[in-house]
Amino acid sequence: MARTESVQPAEAVQLWLVRPEPVRPDELAALDSEERRRAEAFRGSADRMLYLSAHLALRRVLAARLGHVAPQEVRIVRDRNGRPTLPGDRPPFHFSLSHSAGLALLGTAPVRIGVDVQRTLSRTTADLCGRRLHPAEQEELASVQPSARAAHFTRLWTRKEAYLKGLGVGLSRSLAADYLGVDRPDTPAGWTVLDVPCGESHLASAAVQSRSPLPVTLRWLLRSADHV
Repeated sequence: MARTESVQPAEAVQLWLVRPEPVRPDELAALDSEERRRAEAFRGSADRMLYLSAHLALRRVLAARLGHVAPQEVRIVRDRNGRPTLPGDRPPFHFSLSHSAGLALLGTAPVRIGVDVQRTLSRTTADLCGRRLHPAEQEELASVQPSARAAHFTRLWTRKEAYLKGLGVGLSRSLAADYLGVDRPDTPAGWTVLDVPCGESHLASAAVQSRSPLPVTLRWLLRSADHV
């Protein structure tokens, strides 16, 4: 996944992976007061660094997509469901952000998009939370060898969360309502769900509101880079 020197065409799904980097005090000016407040709420320095790195990266990407806008000038609002979005009834594009234990994933698309990244969850979590999934997902999980069950559950979970974030409802919707597994092609109508490669310790997915797959780019994003 080589870093490119320009933003890809507006019709593409663009995904960026972000690692935490030390943040200088002057960089915090790019964040709004709510983002700074949330950052301060993290007790651990590692979690705080990841949050700041992810949100600074998001603002850089949004500014580049909007054009002629500085990161601190990007206005992020929330819709009636609490989903972060750009202002207006018809925003110029959609975006989503997720971060977990040392890695963040962000995405933009011309249609609704949701992304999720997770460090591989524990077998205990898989056993407990797997009972809340769609019946076909529970069957799929039960068919996997015990040694691979935690990773498979994490894959199911990231696909589920990405889709629910794309819908804009989050975990307020029943986890059993939709099939987002990997063994059958009947994912929710009108949506494409992608598994995103991101290394050995994490699993990630993206859900895009499109009946046919859109072009996808996936890159690592560093704050030290001149372009996104």
